[in-house]
Formats: sequence, structure tokens, C-alpha cells
Amino acid sequence: MATVADHLESLLERVADGDMAAFRRLYDAAAGRLLAIALNILRDRQAAEDAVQEAFLKVWRKAERYDPSRGAPLAWMGVIARNAALDMVQARRPVEELEAADTIELATHMVEPPDARLGQCLARLPGDQAKAIVAMYTYGLSHSELAEHLAMPLGTVKSWVRRGTQALKECMEV
Repeated sequence: MATVADHLESLLERVADGDMAAFRRLYDAAAGRLLAIALNILRDRQAAEDAVQEAFLKVWRKAERYDPSRGAPLAWMGVIARNAALDMVQARRPVEELEAADTIELATHMVEPPDARLGQCLARLPGDQAKAIVAMYTYGLSHSELAEHLAMPLGTVKSWVRRGTQALKECMEV
């Protein structure tokens, strides 16, 4: 019995060959999930829809680069959508929002993970690692911006993010 991931992999292979019908089916199957990712980051439906459109353009152009051995197709497309949304955040982010350290503190408590399993894995992380990862991915902060806003050394913040993302990866694979 074919799984959703198998179906999406098959569609991506056909998209890589330029199959527009497969691209439409891929869009229908994944657009809702990618929109949820973009909405979580942008908090604006129109901007999120724009990010998803940009993400699907990148999927169309880069479908041949998808490697099933490196992860699920929805995860690969999710990263593309996340990056498109973060690019939009970078372009429109108000300076005042970043200057307010409380904003980052609130973000670590208010953001709902995209799925329950991720939430469980985040809850297992040490507080500093979880806070750094959530703030970084929610606001699209660079390591140096995050270090500045947390008033922590850059190397410490990089370590938190690296160790935290590694722990999340291991937890999600179980």
C-alpha cells in the first residue's frame, strides 16, 4: 500500500520531468500544509499565500534536486515554504519588533508547533535551546540577531540551536 510520502515522491519525480498535471496534483496535495507553515511565520494570509506561490515556483524549478534518502517530500517542500516566508519576513520586518526583547520572549510561549509530535520534541529540549529555536524560526532571526536579543554570546546561541535541532531531528525520527 502506497503512503502519502510515496505518492508525493512519485509526483515530484514527474514534476522534475516537467509534468504540469503532476505539479497540479502536488500543489493540491501539499498547498494546505505549506500555507500553514507560512501562516505560522507571517501571520498574514495574503503574505502567506504569496510565500506559498513562491515556494511552489521553487519546487517546480528544483524538483530534480529532491533526494528521498535525505527526508520526506513534504519536509523538503516545507523547508522551501519556510524559507520563502522567512525571506518575506526579512524584507518587511519592522525594526521596532526586533528591538523589543519581550517580543522574542512572547514568541517562545505563544507559537504553536505545526504538529503535535514536534511540540512534544520541543518540550523535551532544555529551555534555552527550545527558546532559541522557536524565536529563530518564528522571526527568521540570524544567529547574531538572536544572540543580540537574548544578550548571549554568539557561540552559545549557535551551540543551542545546533544541539537543539540535532535533538529535534533525533526525536522526530523515533
